Amino acid sequence: MVTLLAGNFFGAFGSGMLGFAIGLYILHRTGSALGMGVNMMVGPMVAVVLTPVVGYIVDTRSHKAIMISAQIGTSIGLLAFAVAFARWPQAYYAELIVLQIILTVTDRFLSTALSASLVTLFPGDQLQRVNSLNQSVLSTAQLLSPMIGAVVYTFISIGAFALVEIVFELLTLACIVQLRFAPAPAAPEASAAAENDAPVPAANRVPAEKESMLANFRAGLRYLRQNRLVLITCLFGAGVNFLFAAVNLGLPYIQVTVLKMPNTLYGLTDAGFAVGMILGGIALSLITLKQHPAIISFWSIMVLAVILMGIGIPAKLNWLMSANVVFYLLVNVCIGLLIVAINTPMNTMMQKIVPPAMQGRVFMINGTVATLLMPLGTLIFGFLFDHTAAWLLFLAAGMGTFLLALGVLLYLTRSSVLADYPVE
Repeated sequence: MVTLLAGNFFGAFGSGMLGFAIGLYILHRTGSALGMGVNMMVGPMVAVVLTPVVGYIVDTRSHKAIMISAQIGTSIGLLAFAVAFARWPQAYYAELIVLQIILTVTDRFLSTALSASLVTLFPGDQLQRVNSLNQSVLSTAQLLSPMIGAVVYTFISIGAFALVEIVFELLTLACIVQLRFAPAPAAPEASAAAENDAPVPAANRVPAEKESMLANFRAGLRYLRQNRLVLITCLFGAGVNFLFAAVNLGLPYIQVTVLKMPNTLYGLTDAGFAVGMILGGIALSLITLKQHPAIISFWSIMVLAVILMGIGIPAKLNWLMSANVVFYLLVNVCIGLLIVAINTPMNTMMQKIVPPAMQGRVFMINGTVATLLMPLGTLIFGFLFDHTAAWLLFLAAGMGTFLLALGVLLYLTRSSVLADYPVE
């Protein structure tokens, strides 16, 4: 467990610093929320194209080999970006887009393979604890990365940041090499897995290599279609991520561009996310959930929506900078805590109810569909933040999120969906 947590820390810390630096760099160079939004759109768009490929490869190939290859690919991409930026600094925006594409491809392979590997690394009764501790470690990295990144940003170029990130990627690679994976169950025949939730007897299993990529992808789609809870959470995620683009794009925009917050203070408020996630991760690792994970997640989303409605208050009331910093620090702590309360129970539930041999394609499809509308949301909110009062946009996004979560929660509690998927 220590090796896994250490590897995740190194990767999250390095990528957190780089992501923080890229966001600041684009905002300072363009001064536009739309300019930053276009860069943020690249990841979800690439993920859509990768969906059948990643799921198929993860379900049919060695997870460890996939993770090692992804880390090597990330390091090569970062090195290429650093060289290109030093040679053609005026083409920074195009170079950042290409880097974003490379990082999205490698991250999709790495994260999907890792998620599908947890059941071969740890017993089922340890999954919630592992997920919670992993969330705390990632949050610690996210706590440190913006604060340190804000300081380092003032001394080195964005190209040098990429070289620093390579060091952390190589440390992550060293940890991955040390992991010991138990043999994963053989992949059941696609159609049988989609039609029955129970594991297929070994005698009826077909080697995954004999299954085409298209058949593999279709099996994942059939599984989603025939498992209502997984499908509902998947579709709900698409709607929420569309609205949550207002937060991903609007929080840095309102602090850096509208309120003129200095880099170091922005780094301090951004670290609030990680503080909340650390607290949430530690809490969930110590407790046993009494309610269904889906209920906990949707209630947490509704609380998050209420907070979202008030994010734009400082821009409306013209507070002192110190008050703005305290406000956004507290807001980010609350958001971080709630994100853990949303994601950890849901991820643990998915790892328990989805058959191990289906997890690669199902997790990939689920993640892609959940982020499918994010590029559209980023584009729309990027335009709106340049032309509309920020507090109005946050209010509208919060209300939309609250109503959407309330509707799904009422459906789940009044139907038989949760009874069909009991989680111990």
